[in-house]
Amino acid sequence: SKDRVLKLENFSFEASLELEKVPHEIFVQNFPKNEANENTTVNGNLNSIDNPRNWSSKKKWLVLAIITVSGISMPIAGTIQFPALVVIQNEFNASNLAIDAFGSVSTFFLGVVSIVFAAYSDELATRKKVFITSFLVFILASVVCAIATNIWLLIIMRAIQACGNSAILPLCAGVISDIYNPLERGSAFGIFYFVFWIGPFLATIFSGFIAQYLGWRWIFWILAIFGGVILFLILFFLPETFNADSLKSNPISKFNPISPLKLFKYPNITLVIIYICISTLLIHIQNISIPINFSARYNFTTSEIGLFFIAPCFGYMLGSLLGGKYSDYLSQKLLSISGDYCPEVRIKGAWFGSLLIPITCFIYGWLLEINSNIYVLGIILFLCSFGMLTTFNTLSTYLVDACPGRGASVMALTCLIRLAIPGIITIFETSIEERLGVRWMFTLISVICFLSILLLVMVYINGRKWRSNFIATI
Repeated sequence: SKDRVLKLENFSFEASLELEKVPHEIFVQNFPKNEANENTTVNGNLNSIDNPRNWSSKKKWLVLAIITVSGISMPIAGTIQFPALVVIQNEFNASNLAIDAFGSVSTFFLGVVSIVFAAYSDELATRKKVFITSFLVFILASVVCAIATNIWLLIIMRAIQACGNSAILPLCAGVISDIYNPLERGSAFGIFYFVFWIGPFLATIFSGFIAQYLGWRWIFWILAIFGGVILFLILFFLPETFNADSLKSNPISKFNPISPLKLFKYPNITLVIIYICISTLLIHIQNISIPINFSARYNFTTSEIGLFFIAPCFGYMLGSLLGGKYSDYLSQKLLSISGDYCPEVRIKGAWFGSLLIPITCFIYGWLLEINSNIYVLGIILFLCSFGMLTTFNTLSTYLVDACPGRGASVMALTCLIRLAIPGIITIFETSIEERLGVRWMFTLISVICFLSILLLVMVYINGRKWRSNFIATI
């Protein structure tokens, strides 16, 4: 067979992980006795009809559709409140720090709690059970948010709501890894993130009108209803995608809720996640600064602020779709030339977006400072968001490809860093902007984003060597 079989014995490889044959790869690992009882094949029996990668295209599309709809809940819940921040602040007479905390607390918990759900999903071989648990928590917390009587109860329940929602992105990445081979994943991620970013597109448009005409509490009632619809789809239409043959070991003896953190020992994983964290910080600062600046500088109403979010959301949607297709194109091109597949080739698809982000960020800050035309600002935000998602989609696919059998864990680790750290920093966004001014705040961020491109260069050059040390037992 042309497929390369990689064996892990005593935590050392007999063959290099530099090149992985596709479309089917088998990673056979022999674990020490203290790690597992039997050998484990990450992708299971490739010829088995129970292997999700052998499912029909129709069944795969159904699964992708369900997880994509469920995935929308995460960005909707994360952004739907932004146009209503001023309304909530006025009703509860809340301080700027409390409102910044309300806007950021969900971001922090989305990252921190995700690693527990991902570890459970990867190590106990289940996706569906974790989906069900997470949406139950999400629905209950949304209901309490809708009836909250003070800002601190609202903040606490937003944190719990985020805990429920934190499983979604890692689980969806795990499902895509379960049912698609490496050359298909870029396009699958592209479709997923395209619809994923329809979420904030719709949320920011309608939440402004909902808050203005129905009251902000209806935002959370709608989230609870939406979560209930998704839970119904998962219960009755989503099959378990984790291959039953793929994990022969005793799951209970292996389960470690913080096991995804062990991935930090691999430089290629760590450096890519740090880059994603830095670029994601920009998104959150923009989201918090838009309602504050546009209500003060342009006298925007809540609904008008929601409409302005259309520009970056369009950029997210287009960038995710094109980024995924271009990433797969580069991989297929390498395969046609050399007959081999190397995940690092995907990073080439991130160069354009990684340069576009700091350039547009810098321009946006300086134009906003002088109260430039809102349509010009909208175009700049569209370009920045487009660059952001072409890069993020490409790098997300790389991380999943670079960690065979640990798709949910590596995405959870990404969520931890790219959401928790920005979630803490953006609590102080208003204070930083007051001290530096809007132009110098965005200048500082753009310089950091530009310098962080060096991290991707290092992974592109050294990624193959670093991947050869990857141990899938973690």
